[in-house]
Amino acid sequence: MPDALQFHLLRPLWLLALIPVAVVFVWIRWRQSPQAQWGGVIAPHLLSHLVVQPGTARGVSPLYLVAAGLALGIVALSGPTWRRELPPFVEDKAPLMIALALAASMGESDVAPTRLERAKQKIRDLLAARSGARTGLIAYAGTAHLVMPLTEDRAVIEPFLAALAPGLMPAAGRNTTAAVALAAEALAPETVPGTILVVADDVAGEDGAVRQAAGRNGLVKLSVTPQHAGGGLALRSDVVPVSVDDTDIGALERRIETRYRAAQGDAFGTQWRDEGFWLLLPIALLSLLWFRRGTTVTWVVAFICLAQISSAKAEETRRFADLWLTPDQQGRIAFERGDYATAAKRFSDPMWRGIAAYRAFDFLAAAEAFAHVDTPEGRFALGNAQAQNHAYEKAIAAYDEVLKISPGNAAATTNRAIVMAALRAKEEKRKKQEQDDSAPPDEKADEMRVDPTQKGGKTIKVTPEDLTTAGAAEAWMRQIQTTPAAFLKMKFAIQAATQPAGAKP
Repeated sequence: MPDALQFHLLRPLWLLALIPVAVVFVWIRWRQSPQAQWGGVIAPHLLSHLVVQPGTARGVSPLYLVAAGLALGIVALSGPTWRRELPPFVEDKAPLMIALALAASMGESDVAPTRLERAKQKIRDLLAARSGARTGLIAYAGTAHLVMPLTEDRAVIEPFLAALAPGLMPAAGRNTTAAVALAAEALAPETVPGTILVVADDVAGEDGAVRQAAGRNGLVKLSVTPQHAGGGLALRSDVVPVSVDDTDIGALERRIETRYRAAQGDAFGTQWRDEGFWLLLPIALLSLLWFRRGTTVTWVVAFICLAQISSAKAEETRRFADLWLTPDQQGRIAFERGDYATAAKRFSDPMWRGIAAYRAFDFLAAAEAFAHVDTPEGRFALGNAQAQNHAYEKAIAAYDEVLKISPGNAAATTNRAIVMAALRAKEEKRKKQEQDDSAPPDEKADEMRVDPTQKGGKTIKVTPEDLTTAGAAEAWMRQIQTTPAAFLKMKFAIQAATQPAGAKP
């Protein structure tokens, strides 16, 4: 059953508060009846003939407004919900690897201006729509090459994206399987699966092999072909045909995020989202009726004035919001505004106080707050905060508590391995420093002499083949200063030369 149909209440016991509301409503309604007011004075057999029924033009009684407002408020407090939300530490955007085809056919102009330029423009639009999300880029033809690893800065990708052209590729062809395998390798370190987007003018071939190369990751394809040539593509759920507007970008975003959130839910678990705040709208509308003619609101105004005067005398620094909002509500408002430091001071709930402090980079306060949350989620958050504080032993102990309760927790397992590696590196650095401190200091030579019989140094010739070694190629490419197109062409040529035939890209 989809989550949208799973309506239930998070705190159903609040509905018991409807009983006293109903009792008081019935009692007041009875007190307002003529039988209750005149029953002790007039005989019952005469009272029914003496009562005059009111006209139909009578307005709504304030009793009904109060009862309706109380009922809606109680239902809101019971926590109605019908959809889930992810934990606050989980990323909002899916990691995406884009594989762009640079085959010769991408230069055709049946899709204006050309298939390749339209594909580049769609990639730029997708990067703009996914602002802040991690995205990587791969170019492929006969071979596949990593242009840019996962990054949140789209400005880094755009110059290399603009420079891509079929002439940069060392081998012609259309090896989609190699491109998807390279994208899956780039997404392998991720805790949960990501998405691979193939942008090409031929997305029908190698379907089985391509899906197998994608592995655990989702696979989406953008077909850069004329609309009359891709009429059957819309029937496939994994293929989005290119459009003249942003329809294709919206469809790609929905497929990417839906797949990613489902994977996140499997890895981290989800929690039900409290939707009771929607009932505040009808409650506010009902409160407006208090200002209708014949309804008394003087006591409400007097109560507010008295509360303000008493609060000013008791505590000058007390905020006006304290009269209306709980500390957690004030913290939530500051949290939604992005003012995490203020939110950490407002929250009374230790979990949310720790989350706000973590977002504000106050990891010491976050660890102190998470220490009071005795749940697997609290232990996991405590481990993250201790790791940020470089208290690696405490972080490992927190992750161990999580794994003791939930042995299959993938996030705790991954983070524990990262912290263990950081702890080992820290210990090795400490031992190396101790060894350096115990070694005797270096002393300069007393004198230096030159051998007059030396005829010269050895001459070394560097051949082009020497650049294809792994270390030399990497060092050379770090020093190169040229255009993005020339850099990518040389990089792809070196990678193709060093890659053995039939090897994994």
